[in-house]
Order: sequence, then C-alpha cells, then structure tokens
Amino acid sequence: MPSLSFLQWARGGRGLLAAAAAALALLAQAADLAGTADPPGLKRVTGSTIVFQSRADFDQLRFALEPVRWDGAQGQVRPFRSETVEGRRTTTYYRMPDQMGTLEALRNYESELKAGGFQVLFSGIGEAVETVGYNNQIARDVLGMKGSYGTPEERAQWPLQVTDEAKAGYFAARGPAPGGGERWISGYFAVNTQGNWEVTRGGQRLPQGVVLARIDVIDVKAREQRMQLVTSSEMAQSIGRDGRVALYGILFAHDSAQIQPEAEPTLAEIAKLMRERSQLNILVVGHTDTAGSFDYNRGLSQRRAEAVVARLAQLGVDRRRLHPVGVGFAAPVASNSSDEGKAKNRRVELVDLAGGRIP
Repeated sequence: MPSLSFLQWARGGRGLLAAAAAALALLAQAADLAGTADPPGLKRVTGSTIVFQSRADFDQLRFALEPVRWDGAQGQVRPFRSETVEGRRTTTYYRMPDQMGTLEALRNYESELKAGGFQVLFSGIGEAVETVGYNNQIARDVLGMKGSYGTPEERAQWPLQVTDEAKAGYFAARGPAPGGGERWISGYFAVNTQGNWEVTRGGQRLPQGVVLARIDVIDVKAREQRMQLVTSSEMAQSIGRDGRVALYGILFAHDSAQIQPEAEPTLAEIAKLMRERSQLNILVVGHTDTAGSFDYNRGLSQRRAEAVVARLAQLGVDRRRLHPVGVGFAAPVASNSSDEGKAKNRRVELVDLAGGRIP
C-alpha cells in the first residue's frame, strides 16, 4: 500500500479532528435532561433534545381552536374558541436540531400525529395563530405562562414567552391514547431570542436562533377522589399513637403555595383539634415529590407550610403553637418512580412538638 505524504496525512488528520469535534458537539447536544423521557407513544423530532419536563397525575390545559387575537382598544385578548381538557399531563420542552425552523418542526409533529390517527384541530405560524407583536398570546393566554422565570419550569419556558410571534407556531390535536381513551396534544414552537440562555441552572445553555418546542400531552381521565376527610378526633388518635398525622386533603395550586378551596374542611378540622387540645403544639410539615430540584422543592414545601399556618391563624389558632417546616422530598412514604407514589409523597403532616423547642 503506498504511504501517505505528509500533506495528505495532515489534511486527513484535520478532517479526523473536525469529524471528532462535530461528533462531540452532537453528543453534547443529544443529552436529555436527567430523569426525562418522551411521553409514552409520542416520538420526538430526530435530533431534538429534552431540556426540561414536568408531569402531573391530574391537571387541566387549554387548547386553542382558532386564532388568538389581541384587542388593542380593550388592551386584552378577544374571546376565542378553545377547549379545556383534564387528565394526566406531561409537558416536555425540546431543543430542536440546529438549522430546523419552526414550520419544519410543526409539520413533523402534524405528520406523525395524523399517521397515528389524530385529528389536527388547529395549527399555523405567526398571524395564522396569534396577533403578532402583542404579548405572545399563545404563551400567556393559552398555555398559562406567567411572564417570569422564578421557578425551574418558568425558566425553561422563558424563551417561549419573549419570542418573535411572526415566527412562532402552534398546533392542537386530538386522538387515541395508548391503551385506550382520548389524548389531546398541543405544541408551541418558537425561536430563542435569548442568547446563551441557561435553561436550567447549571444545565444546558441554548444558543440564540435555535428553535424550542413545548409539547403538552393530556391523557383524558376523571379525577380520583382523594378528599376523604380526616376528623379532628382521628387526627388526635394518630398523633397520640404515632406522634404525627399525614393529611392529603390540603391541596395547592400546581407549583404554588396557593391553598385550594377544597382544603377548607381539613383546615377546619385542624383548627378544631387545636381548640380541643389546648396544650398541643405542632410542626406543620410540607412534603413534595421529586419533580424539580431539591432546593426548589424545599423552598416550595416551606412556603406551603407557611400558607397553612397563616390560614389556621385566620381560623383562630394561636400562631405560637404552629411551626412551619418544609422538607421537600427528604422524607418520602413511597417510591417517587410512579405517579401513585408521588401522590402519596405530596402531603402535609402535623407533628407533635411534644416538649421540643423551636429557636
């Protein structure tokens, strides 16, 4: 075999180095955020990467079924045809492959869904789906984005809220869910205008100009009844036996410390317990599942515990007898590997201080 000249070798070496560098760049881009996966039964665009994901065993989402128009005279969005669907939700944020535009990404999903028996109810780019230049109506008024980036999910969706609507795309589709039932899917595609945006703290940085997608999947189902009321006497019995009682009747808005109205009967029973046992002092302990970072969940659970204390004070309980503590997901009672386990871990516990001292 003839030997390579130095020039040929050098050229070949440069080519190998360039190929190696390209391969490393592709591998770096292809790494999904740890703990994430494509929703069951839904393929991703080839070469795309998951940069964030959130799930809820039961939630609701609005789907736009016609263009969302901004009324300049009224300073608000005009009424538009939509459908609000409830069930198991999976929200996945993808980085599309470099050089892929919003229209190509949108069409890829449409083709895949139609092949799977879905009906695309509404779709388009720019003015076909929302008024261009007015506050990103799909992001805010359909998908419920808040115009902030304080939480991990808000940080992931921030580039979708401050994009050029003229290049943004949206679709809403309905079809069969894996294993039976009905599934709704929406997608919002936008060009990242935030140069070198760190989508998760300490995580992947997104270059300006890359297309991002938020894909929402709702598998329609009825809400499970989890509101069995624990009475004050049952709370007292559990505290007397175990030193604590776990409560699942105190519900909060998603990713928030806002107490839901359904929690009021349980809160009233806690207030009754505190009146009946005047010497009882308790830790009000907030627990979460593992969705999100440990520090974030610890802060969220602390805010939720404080919200419960504040509401109990409004119901007449002396604040000095109530001590809020947030432990995040540090004390699970079930595995967080399933939705059922996560539901068991999302709870508020009352723990008897039993003579212990709080600084």
